[in-house]
Amino acid sequence: MTKVTVKYKQGQIVSISAEGHSGYAPHGEDIVCAAVSVLMQTAVNSMYKVAGFDYIIYDEEPKTAYMYLELPGNVSDDQALKAQIILKTVLTGFQGISESYPKYIRLYEKGGANTQ
Repeated sequence: MTKVTVKYKQGQIVSISAEGHSGYAPHGEDIVCAAVSVLMQTAVNSMYKVAGFDYIIYDEEPKTAYMYLELPGNVSDDQALKAQIILKTVLTGFQGISESYPKYIRLYEKGGANTQ
């Protein structure tokens, strides 16, 4: 099972992590794992190319199927807005995958989207 955790602070997404192999299919054929990887890589690449971040906190451990993305603390208003659009779009993708493949991916949201 793949576990995706989205953390919020003051109503804004501040990090997303994905860990574990889904077990949907053998390694190299698993569409659920591939979808999770694509969403995480899209988030990372978009933070640089669309939101204009010089750096973000990112960790990836392919052997343990672990990926982690965290926004840095000091960002411009424009970067913060773009980052939230990117992260909410990625979250929408994770929500769709978890609805379609509930036995293989679990989505956790901590802090709540409306937490202040």
